[in-house]
Amino acid sequence: MVDLYTAICVQANRSAISHRSEIKEKNLNRALELIDYGFTWMDYQIYAPVKLIVFPEVFMQGWIKSAGKHDNIWHRVSKDIAIEIPGEETEMLAEKARKYNVYIAGGAHERVPELGDDYPLNCVFIISPEGKVIYKHHKFCTYLTYVWFDDISPHDIWDKYIKAFDGKYGRKAGDIVSCFFPVVETDIGKLGYIICNEGFYSEHSRALGIQGCEVMLRSSGVLEPEGSPPQQSWEITNRAAAFYNMMYVVACGPGDYLMESSPRHSTPGQSMIIDFQGAFLQHVTYPGETVTGAVINIEQLRKRRMDPKHNWIPQLRTELYREIYKKSMYPINLYEKRLPETQKERLYESPVQKLVKEGIFIPPAK
Repeated sequence: MVDLYTAICVQANRSAISHRSEIKEKNLNRALELIDYGFTWMDYQIYAPVKLIVFPEVFMQGWIKSAGKHDNIWHRVSKDIAIEIPGEETEMLAEKARKYNVYIAGGAHERVPELGDDYPLNCVFIISPEGKVIYKHHKFCTYLTYVWFDDISPHDIWDKYIKAFDGKYGRKAGDIVSCFFPVVETDIGKLGYIICNEGFYSEHSRALGIQGCEVMLRSSGVLEPEGSPPQQSWEITNRAAAFYNMMYVVACGPGDYLMESSPRHSTPGQSMIIDFQGAFLQHVTYPGETVTGAVINIEQLRKRRMDPKHNWIPQLRTELYREIYKKSMYPINLYEKRLPETQKERLYESPVQKLVKEGIFIPPAK
């Protein structure tokens, strides 16, 4: 039996860094203070004990715009910005996890020694109450429309990635879906994790749902206008994922982005916790730094899943869906042997013109 517990979103501000040596001073020390605040005040105000604390995407490092002295931006991130996980920074978080007996989750640019120096990955991780990194997931559909950069996708290095991560950090050995979208069973439920842009593809939350995920975490750097009315794509996708996979969603948006040339409120906040019917349990409707929380009831979810009515996962007609996805779209292993020269190059690998040629997309009248 899983007792009632409180999940917390720490909507932390993020400052851009130029080197990993700045992480503690600019971002991590403040994050540790917010853990103390969140545990103390949420534990005081909400009737169930705090067991899960979630931070935004790349909350320790933020983003960078240029390659600097390096030959491309990916080399700069890998050599100057990315951290190893587990490592010194996650150990500081692990101390808090042990102190408060909680799971701590968040995101960072990661350098993976097994992949070499060329491939920075956008990683989300979960640290257990024992202080161990028990889970890692890497952003599968990176945000190619981003004007600065996003890390290399595991899809870009498919074969290398499987070799490096099969069976590790919550993955089932030999299971392709689990390798790219793992779900880990814990004493607070089955946890899965996606990153920001991944939530705009229904397949990613479904990859977690099909494995029985009970609490989906989503860490984000969501920007305007996607995060606010009238667009609200961040809210729409969080609530839809909770509803059609019948699972809780703990979605942590970012606080202010403190970076030269960026508006302070370019990120609208909007942290939210959604129940398994797609309804709000908690919602931060404003930008900036804050902490919020809500109660998770895993036993109620498990009881609901035993009823077939409006229970979507057991009713999937997977034979047809395999046919829908039979055709390859975005190229696999695209950067196994070389890095892209620009972010624009990655975007225009998208097969738009191929779909036009096949008569699937119809171009506008000239």
